[in-house]
Amino acid sequence: MIAHRLRCIGHVPGAAVIGVANLDSSAWTQLGIAGEGEVVPVIYIARPSTTQKAVMSLMSARTGEVSRVVKIALGSHAWSSLEREHANLAVVEKMHPGLAPRPLGSFPALGMTAQEWIKGEIRLSPPAEAAVNFLALLQQKQQRTTLCDLARRYHDRLAALPERESGSQFERMLDSVRSDERVPAAFYHGDFVSWNLICQDDGACRAIDWEFSDRDGAPLLDLFHYLLRFPFAAGLIDSYRTAVRFSLDAHKPLVATILDRLGASFRYAEDALTLSFVALYVTRHHQVSAIERTQPQLRAVAASFGNRTVN
Repeated sequence: MIAHRLRCIGHVPGAAVIGVANLDSSAWTQLGIAGEGEVVPVIYIARPSTTQKAVMSLMSARTGEVSRVVKIALGSHAWSSLEREHANLAVVEKMHPGLAPRPLGSFPALGMTAQEWIKGEIRLSPPAEAAVNFLALLQQKQQRTTLCDLARRYHDRLAALPERESGSQFERMLDSVRSDERVPAAFYHGDFVSWNLICQDDGACRAIDWEFSDRDGAPLLDLFHYLLRFPFAAGLIDSYRTAVRFSLDAHKPLVATILDRLGASFRYAEDALTLSFVALYVTRHHQVSAIERTQPQLRAVAASFGNRTVN
């Protein structure tokens, strides 16, 4: 997007401007688009992966506005991912309208879904308060949970995964979770990073990319993923101790403030960090990519977990 604004997108490896031959514009009526004149599809192909998809923004040639986003399954596990995201968007829309794109249609025969286009700005480093405030809205204060209960449910999900070569190491992490403090349940976004957070003109934020989401979550799980987003992207997480340094150690005042609001101890934060790695591993088990860095780093965290020392 930055390269496009700077008019140098041609210098980005693998980028291409293409045309679509013999496009039947009447097909857009299936997506609820009518009377908008010519629709221009702007297509982004995600990186190679078992969950690879094409993301198509449908722009009106008459108004210049994007009407909606269509996601098309390409990878072997992409449709199940799109189907799950569509269901998650429907849940979030009922729970708290305005936090996520509205789901606009699911088309299994075509292997695609449609959702609302979100206007706004993506900031790589928005204020941490923006992320904290957004995640607070995902808490379900009328429902309570404990990390012990959540760990037991993740045990079942971990056991259901095929070919779990690192399964025993993650099971050890789950067995270490001892916090039984009752906190508000939270809808787990699962891919909460700054480039999935759209900042609006009024200061509010909305999030996109809910394919890894889950109703079964707890406070701090998404925040730790957010705090570790750049080290993960750079491939720097080589042990549990390193992850602690980039999260609990580097952001102690922020974490302490949230713990005060929850009425929870520091042990809760330690267990939430541990559980956040298992959650990432479970939700991304089928996301195999030629350049995927997350899985090796999660395995390194699990392998070093027995040697952890947390101050």
